[in-house]
Amino acid sequence: MNGPDIACHHRLSCSHLARSAGFLLLVVTETLSCGDFSIENPSCHIFFGRKCRLRFQRVVWIVPYKRMFEECFGNGPFIFRINDAGAGPQLLAQVCIERGWREYNPETNENHWNLWWKTSGFSNGHHKNIYAFQFLNHIPKGSTICRKDNLIRYLRCMRKVYGSVYDFSPHGYNLPLEYTKLAAECSRSRPPSYRDENLRLPEEKPIWICKPVAQSQGRGIFLFKKLSELNYDTNTIVQRYIEKPLLIGGYKFDLRLYVCVPSYQPLVVYMYKEGLARFGTDKFSLNDLKNPFRHLTNSSINKLGPGYAEMKDRVGSGCKWTLRQLRRYFQQASIPDWLIWQKITSLVVLTILSQLHQIPPTVNCFEFFGFDILIDSALRPWLLEVNLSPALSNDCDADSLVKKPMLHDMFDLLGLPLYNTGLSIFNVWLDGTSDNDREEDFDAKMSLKGTVTILNAAGRWRRKVRRMSAHQSSYSSTSTGRARVRSSPPTNQRSYMKLPKAQLGNPTTPLTSNVPKENTVDEDLRRPGFKTWGNGRDWRRPKARDGGWVRVWPLDSEEQLDGNNNVSISGNTGLNKMGVKAMVNKIGKFNKTAKELAKKHPAASEGQLTEFLQQELAISGDLWIPPL
Repeated sequence: MNGPDIACHHRLSCSHLARSAGFLLLVVTETLSCGDFSIENPSCHIFFGRKCRLRFQRVVWIVPYKRMFEECFGNGPFIFRINDAGAGPQLLAQVCIERGWREYNPETNENHWNLWWKTSGFSNGHHKNIYAFQFLNHIPKGSTICRKDNLIRYLRCMRKVYGSVYDFSPHGYNLPLEYTKLAAECSRSRPPSYRDENLRLPEEKPIWICKPVAQSQGRGIFLFKKLSELNYDTNTIVQRYIEKPLLIGGYKFDLRLYVCVPSYQPLVVYMYKEGLARFGTDKFSLNDLKNPFRHLTNSSINKLGPGYAEMKDRVGSGCKWTLRQLRRYFQQASIPDWLIWQKITSLVVLTILSQLHQIPPTVNCFEFFGFDILIDSALRPWLLEVNLSPALSNDCDADSLVKKPMLHDMFDLLGLPLYNTGLSIFNVWLDGTSDNDREEDFDAKMSLKGTVTILNAAGRWRRKVRRMSAHQSSYSSTSTGRARVRSSPPTNQRSYMKLPKAQLGNPTTPLTSNVPKENTVDEDLRRPGFKTWGNGRDWRRPKARDGGWVRVWPLDSEEQLDGNNNVSISGNTGLNKMGVKAMVNKIGKFNKTAKELAKKHPAASEGQLTEFLQQELAISGDLWIPPL
């Protein structure tokens, strides 16, 4: 409560005072009239505030509190903001509105918002000046792998240091800087001059693919064989073209997989169980390199092709499948795919590790990636590129089946409220249920949503805290709703949260719309490695699964990470260093063990192979495999 003190016309009459979960309950028995704000026959009123003074004539109450979950979001509406002018993916706005959130209005909301989603990046000032109730969809320096030239450079450096475990991306060159190296490579790959062309020997010239660095959606991409055919006017990458992709009905396809990284200190990576398979709309052929509908799988290109609506062999109409459809095809075609998904898991984590060294400590920020992966005829996955803010268009049924539930599950994973109750009561209530009965009882709980009282929600919240405390020895609840989140320099490896003094104000003003004037520092948040978000999310012990999101790093749920990516195993007292080298070695062992098991047990089922791998590596979490 902020602003001037409240002057009441009646004395406060309390039947009893009760402390519960760190806040003070005042049971009022008569009508309060505070200016133009009145409460008719209230039965219970809850006041929060660190040093909040409630003045009722000459009676002054100092109301203490522990940090509560509702202090992050306050009692005002949860406001989402898309880009700067409000224009953005309609599907994203639809999901936000379905969750009961209110769209940002610059005229009425000013600088008061809770979630800001931008398709481009944020400036450093945005990250340094956010409050504990505000969240951004980008991490500082967390999108460098989304530039094609950076991705080639990072993976090349990691390959030199760690060897063949990073051999999952086609060899490439950054132009114009590495043009001479490309020319030398092209000259070495020419067929010997002494061979007679009439002998009809197979041509040894490789095919190259040229991609502008600053373009997206397949714009500016072309294939060539001769260096004389290369023509570019901007920074570009040139990579070896994968000439033998896996085909379905004669059509080339790639995979669009969705990855969420809510933290880099410690590193936490989730992959969504569903994704998209994107097809070219003309049959694949190396005889025609100029036809983009044969070689490019970007849906933004193929939906404009003449064969988009045709009923294509095995593929059908359109250009997208879900991963569930793809897996069913693999089963029908007797293609063993268990090992493919384990290789993709390794590929994703290793790619994110390549930029780990440069990410500063942050809170209340997350990164949402779209990984494009191609499977060749030998069932080997190749990383094509990583997309920043992957497309959230809703062009076909496959998009609706994948993207809308993915966004809902991601917001649940991040701890953003559902059905803006102010105190997140409905979300806390659902958290108390198991995954098995959540779907069956959802309709019943929806009908009872309005009957949940403040006291019931507080009781459920206390039980939830006790459960979390059993797993986290140093559990810390949420920071204050008007706390300012600060990021420390990378060398310090700390994150401080400025806690402003609570102030009194007009009760009709939403809690989230008050900007603090004076800041103090909470000493509890000065502990090294403390990275709890403003809403209480502590990524030192992340969930193995939340909705459709499956944790792929850390592999073991018994590992507890600190902010420096050091790991402690349950039962051990010390911390073991888990630097990038140790992480790469662990992923390499995961990949190697998966290959050995698939080779040793060719007739084993998917469930058996998964169990074998979990036993071999003592993995207590889940493995990421798309649904069947």
